Amino acid sequence: MTLGVLPDSELKKVVASGAIYAEGGIKPDQIQPASLDLRLGNVAYRLRASFLPGKQIVADRLDDSLVMHTLDLTKGAVLETGCVYLVPLQERVKLPKDLSG
Repeated sequence: MTLGVLPDSELKKVVASGAIYAEGGIKPDQIQPASLDLRLGNVAYRLRASFLPGKQIVADRLDDSLVMHTLDLTKGAVLETGCVYLVPLQERVKLPKDLSG
């Protein structure tokens, strides 16, 4: 297990390996000296409450009993304070077993 923070040179290697990817690629300005900026996707789900998915896939839990409404984020949106939202990221992360994040 790798301990500590990865510098940008190591983050670039992780991205190059395909462990972190996004449709259209990871933009160079997303890689910071010791972090990677992740981008919000195009949709936000306002939820009735927070939840733990257990052994289920999160997307399988997003039904009418949990999702109050869906917001299109492509033209911007205002999210209310005190509410629970779930916003999928543009990036996908599948880290090797020796990394955690």
